[in-house]
Amino acid sequence: TPEEFQRPQENENGSNVVASRDQGETWEFLGMSDVPERSCDEHLVVEKRDGTLWQLVRTQYGVGESFSEDRGKTWSEGRKSETVSHIPHARFFVRRLNSGNLLLVKHDPPDGKTRSHLTAFISEDDGQTWSGGLVLDERKGVSYPDGVQADNGTLYIIYDYDRRGEKKILMCTFTEGDALAGRPVSGAWNPRIQVNQATGSP
Repeated sequence: TPEEFQRPQENENGSNVVASRDQGETWEFLGMSDVPERSCDEHLVVEKRDGTLWQLVRTQYGVGESFSEDRGKTWSEGRKSETVSHIPHARFFVRRLNSGNLLLVKHDPPDGKTRSHLTAFISEDDGQTWSGGLVLDERKGVSYPDGVQADNGTLYIIYDYDRRGEKKILMCTFTEGDALAGRPVSGAWNPRIQVNQATGSP
C-alpha cells in the first residue's frame, strides 16, 4: 500500500463528525473529538435537550464521550463516559425516540466482556440514568446493533449473529414500553427475524 494511504490526514486522526443538509447528496466535515483509547472510531452522536451534541465512542475500556456546544465544530476533551457502560471493543447503538427519550442497545452479559445478551434500555432523563432492560438476543456472537423507529412507535433493531458460522443478519421488533418493562408487554415483540444469511467462506 502506498505510504500516503497509511498516513492519517489532518482531519482523520480522531472521531470525525460530518453532516448533510441535502438528504445525503453531499456531506460537510464539521469537527472531531479525540477520545483516549478509542477502538475502530465507531461513534454515535445525539442532541441533548439543551442543544449540546453528545458523542459516544467505542473504546478499549467500553464507552468514551465528548461534547460540543457549537453544533459539532469543536469538542470537549474525550473521557470515559460517566453514564453509559459497555463491554470493551464492541459497538452499541443510541438514538432519540419519538417520545423524546433515549434508546440504548448494548451488550449486557453476566461476565461483563462477552458479545452476548444484546439488551435495550431507555433513558427518561437525557442519558443520565437508564431503565428497563429488554433482552433482544442472549446468545454469544450477537453484535453491531442499529435501528429505526416507525411513526407508530415500533422499534426495528438489526444486528448480526455468528458472523463466522451461521453468518446471519437478524432483526427484532418491540416498543419503548417493552424496553422499559424489561419484558414484552406489547404485541410488537418479534425476535430473531432472519433478514439475510451469507453462504460464502470468509
